[in-house]
Amino acid sequence: MNKFVQFYSTTIGKKFVVAISGFAMMGFLIMHMIGNFKAFSGENKLDAYASFLREFGAELFGYGTLLWIARIILLLCVLAHIVTIILLTKQNRAARPIKYQNKKTRATSISSKMMVVSGFLLLVFIIVHLAQFTLGWFRPTPFEYGKVYSNISQAFAVSWITLFYVFMMFVVCMHLYHGIWSFFQTMGLDNPDRNKHLRTIAVVTSIGLFIGFSIVPIAFLFRLLS
Repeated sequence: MNKFVQFYSTTIGKKFVVAISGFAMMGFLIMHMIGNFKAFSGENKLDAYASFLREFGAELFGYGTLLWIARIILLLCVLAHIVTIILLTKQNRAARPIKYQNKKTRATSISSKMMVVSGFLLLVFIIVHLAQFTLGWFRPTPFEYGKVYSNISQAFAVSWITLFYVFMMFVVCMHLYHGIWSFFQTMGLDNPDRNKHLRTIAVVTSIGLFIGFSIVPIAFLFRLLS
């Protein structure tokens, strides 16, 4: 434990925590997006998939337990991600007096602030998403537990809800782009010979996730899905 605390106190340690927590969140986003695509297969397919996630491991751990463990781990990753970015920003600022900043360091500082802001927005978005579609605490449209297709179809038929989700996914994917590039740097994968390809991976991944998450709400809004 002491070794971890010592490692975390260093800049490299914090960057490693940011990279690993970000990688875990990206994995969750990809799996979530793939699950969302089942909406195009119809109500029965999507609701059956949602039921499978709640029932997975029920005989051993109880109904919905593993799914909630995954959600809690996701929230912990988000909190660790945000807190560590804030600490890292403060640590870098303390080690680099403002009067010595050049254009590159100012750009890095602005990028760090954007990551902190978008990270907080990501946390708020996850809480709102869970409150609306999982817990039913936030009900701008009718909600029935277990009826995933019905819940999202009614919600995304409302233009401001769809616009909110699409905008938030834009924020998430902008954060993801910077995060993927930072991940490559933290892991020592960046190199002048392959940086162009690594940035392409970051761009394609973030744009792909944005389109993948936006297409379902937009399809419901424009009645392409019933």
